Amino acid sequence: MDSFWVGLGLKAAATALVVVTASVVSERLGPRWGGVIASIPVSAGPAYALLGLQHDADFLAHSALLSLVGGVATWTFLTVFVRLADHRGILVSLCGALSVWLIAAVILRQLPWTLTTALLANALFFAAARRWGRARIDVAAPAGALAREWYEVPLRAILVGGFVAAVVTLSDAIGPAATGLAAVFPIALTSLAILTHRRFGIAGSAVALSGAITPIIGIACGFAVLAGGATVLGTWPALGLSLIAALAWPMYIILRRRA
Repeated sequence: MDSFWVGLGLKAAATALVVVTASVVSERLGPRWGGVIASIPVSAGPAYALLGLQHDADFLAHSALLSLVGGVATWTFLTVFVRLADHRGILVSLCGALSVWLIAAVILRQLPWTLTTALLANALFFAAARRWGRARIDVAAPAGALAREWYEVPLRAILVGGFVAAVVTLSDAIGPAATGLAAVFPIALTSLAILTHRRFGIAGSAVALSGAITPIIGIACGFAVLAGGATVLGTWPALGLSLIAALAWPMYIILRRRA
C-alpha cells in the first residue's frame, strides 16, 4: 500500500511538472513547443518504475506491449481532437477525443498482439495522424510574456496533480490486465489542451496537440524496447534503455528546432 501511494505521488508530481512546464513554454514560445514538451514521458516513467518493483520481467514486458499498442489510441485521440477543434469548442473537442480514445482502448485490449503487429499498427496510425491531424491555423508566440497572478502556476500544478491522482486511483481498481493501457491515458495532453486554451483559444489547443504527434514516436520507441527487452536483459537494464529511447527523439526535435 505504501509503495502504491509513493508511486501515485511521483506520477502525479511528474505529470504536473511537465504539463505546467509545457503550458509556460507555450505562452513564451508558442503552443507547438508545448506539444513537444508534453510528449516527454515523465508520467509513465514512475509508473513503470513502480511496476518494476512489484512484478517480474514477464509482467513488465506484457504491460509495455499494451502501452505500445496504446499509441494507436493516442494518435487517434490527437487526430480526432484537432479535427473537431476546427469546428467545435474545447469541451466538445476533448469529450469527443477522449471518448474515441476509450473506445479504441477497449477494442485494442481484446485483440491478440505481438511486438511486430504493435509496431506496424503504430506506424499506420502515426501516418494517418500526420496526414489528418495537422492544425489548420498556426498560432505564434505572444509578443510579450503573459502576466499571471502569483498563485497561478502552483494552482495549475495542484489541479493537474489531482487529476492524475484521480485517474491513477481509478486505473488501479480495474486490475493488472489493463495496466499497460491505463499507463498511457492521455492525461498530460488533455491537461495541456485545457491550459493552452486559456491563452490561445481552441486554435492554440489544436496547435499544441498537433505538435505532439511526431514527438510521441519517442514514447513508442521506449515501450518497444521495454516490451522486447525486459525478459532478455532483465527489468532494470531494459527500463534504463527504454527511458533513453523514449527521451532521445523529443530531445533531438528540441535541439533541431533550436538550431
